[in-house]
Amino acid sequence: MISYIGERRALTLEYIGLIVIFVSYAFVDTIEFAIALYLLDHMFFAMAIAIKTYFQKIADPADIAATSSISFTINHIAAVVLPALLGFVWIINHSAVFLIGAAIACASLVLSQLIPDHPRPEAATRLTSTQPS
Repeated sequence: MISYIGERRALTLEYIGLIVIFVSYAFVDTIEFAIALYLLDHMFFAMAIAIKTYFQKIADPADIAATSSISFTINHIAAVVLPALLGFVWIINHSAVFLIGAAIACASLVLSQLIPDHPRPEAATRLTSTQPS
C-alpha cells in the first residue's frame, strides 16, 4: 500500500486514524467498543513502516546503521519515560492520557505533511524539494 499511495498519504491515514481512536478511547464506555478500538489501534500502528521506507529513500546508505541505532535509542527512551509520566496523569484523569496521545498524533500528522510525493536525498522534505509535491 505504501509503495502505491506513498509515505505521506500512508502516514496521514495512520495519524488521522490514531487521532480518532485515541479520542474514542478517552470516552469509551463499553468493553466491546474498547476491544474494537484496540484492534483498530494495532492495525494503524502497522502503517508506521512508512517512516522506515521514507528514511531509506532519503538517507545516505553509509548513515543508515548509525541513524537507526540512534532512532531505536530515542524510541526506547520515549517508551520508558512517557508511560511513567502519563501514569501520573492517569491517576488524575485517565481520559487525559488518551487526549495527550491524540495531541501527539496531531503533531505527527502536521510533520508528516512535509514528506514530498517522491522523496530522495536532495528532496527530503517539501521545504527543500525542487519538485512539485
